[in-house]
Amino acid sequence: MSSAPPAHDTPGQRTVALSKDLTVRVLDQGTGPVVLLLHGNPDNADEWLPLTGFLRDNFRCIAPDLPGYGRRNATHELPDGFDYSLRAQTDFVSELLTALGIDGKITLVVHDIGGIMGVPWAAQNTSRLRAVLYTNTVAFPHFRWFGLARLFGSRSAWGRFWASRNMGLIGWSHGRLFRSQFSKQNPQLDSRQIERFVEDFALNDVAKRTTLRQFRQLTREGFFDGYDEMLKTISRAVPTLAMWGEGDPYLKDPRFAEQMFARETLHLPNVGHWVPIVAAAQLAEKIRRLP
Repeated sequence: MSSAPPAHDTPGQRTVALSKDLTVRVLDQGTGPVVLLLHGNPDNADEWLPLTGFLRDNFRCIAPDLPGYGRRNATHELPDGFDYSLRAQTDFVSELLTALGIDGKITLVVHDIGGIMGVPWAAQNTSRLRAVLYTNTVAFPHFRWFGLARLFGSRSAWGRFWASRNMGLIGWSHGRLFRSQFSKQNPQLDSRQIERFVEDFALNDVAKRTTLRQFRQLTREGFFDGYDEMLKTISRAVPTLAMWGEGDPYLKDPRFAEQMFARETLHLPNVGHWVPIVAAAQLAEKIRRLP
């Protein structure tokens, strides 16, 4: 199993200021063809460190913290003007690439909620794509969120109260409850990775506030309408691959992989949800072999 290096050893880290008071940390590592990496929840750009360790000698790896996420005590608060609507998310990707001076073709790799952002951007920008790789993402129509996500997405006053209360419990006793439940759900992760999740999410008040704001948008009725056509548009235009970890506690049905409409689907037994961490070497090899 690959693990991320310690935070103080992370190379290529920079802060990028975008419009509307939006500031994010970006890991910008290596040289060569660009690979854009969009992480999941509850995580940040460090999710991709195992993968970039394999790729950065031959590729330029760009991994941003999604707006409002990051390392504990170093997370930029989500500005009022960013609402995680489809427009806001796709504009973020375009503006980030512009700010980094990237105007050529890229390989896009998404995980979890990173697919929610990456798929609409990719569908609108197929001429800028080299390929797209999906890893255990919820970016398809008719996905029914699990109970905790629906609670976090509550929009009534009473629902928001309970969502905030439950989110607060995640950090109880220095993340004790979160650590216990998360490690049981994800036995493929080693103790070092578990502690990273505790530190950067369970104890990160900014990231937890972002999650509540984000899920109030993502869990809206009809939010995923049209994603099937977006996915088909991408697959018609460029090579696409779904690398799907089986044994996922959040996306329990492995048939979800087929919802990506990818040209190739690869199932990874016993890998679970965190493909970019647990199967980083396999994912890197697939990226290297792209035409």
